[in-house]
Amino acid sequence: MSSNESKLPDLRVRRTRMMIEKAFTELLQEKGFQSITVQDITERAMVNRTTFYDHFVDKYALFEHTMQMWFRRTLESKMPADLQYCVSNVALLIETLGEFLVQVNDHCAIRNPEGLPSFDDQVVGLVRELLTTWLDKDTLWRASTSQTLTVDMVSWAMYGAARHWSLQKSREPMKAFAGRVAPMISPLIEQTKALAAFGE
Repeated sequence: MSSNESKLPDLRVRRTRMMIEKAFTELLQEKGFQSITVQDITERAMVNRTTFYDHFVDKYALFEHTMQMWFRRTLESKMPADLQYCVSNVALLIETLGEFLVQVNDHCAIRNPEGLPSFDDQVVGLVRELLTTWLDKDTLWRASTSQTLTVDMVSWAMYGAARHWSLQKSREPMKAFAGRVAPMISPLIEQTKALAAFGE
């Protein structure tokens, strides 16, 4: 079998997954999440139910995957890969989070009274990954025994701040908000590094 032939099944799998994701995204713009059925998704994607379940356990798993994918793309477009930890980059990350949450609200404008399922864990997980990448470049940070706890606290604090901003009816400019909030959150990281310097 040629190398091109061996890649065909993988390409078909990815294409099918993309068709399911695209169909679901379109449906989210048209009606509330709770109203969307797996049948709706498979008909729009032109795949059968068995194929859908080969990729996702249910529509909730697809929703979580979609939110994670959207946020990952937002991060990649807003945050250069070579960034390092500093207060201004924390502010940029909060700004990115806020803009993403507003986009989700706009994109999923038609909702049932129940609203959208929670996608907090998926988004915070990506923030956690990014923060860990930034901080692991710091020798003092690597010496800390409180890395995981601090990253969890900071990730949730940033997400919480961005969510608070996104829910306001009258929002201050996001850049100004992020610039105000970042110095409140960064001391958690600085304190962890300071404790590591003194041997915790």
